[in-house]
Amino acid sequence: MLMDVEALGASAPDLSRALVEHKVAATPMTIWGESVSPRFIRFVYSNEPVERLSLLRERVDAALHQLS
Repeated sequence: MLMDVEALGASAPDLSRALVEHKVAATPMTIWGESVSPRFIRFVYSNEPVERLSLLRERVDAALHQLS
């Protein structure tokens, strides 16, 4: 899953670092091109239990709040 973090007022590298502090791994897409991809982070969650995924929104919100 990709998330457009620029639309949220954040940079992909900054939000990725903040997310790690909230136990979420997300990769900034900065190396996938110069025009569009740097605005995105990528979540990989194919092997995550539903219980852990249910906390994703809360953790992303906390990381965004930390950046502001």
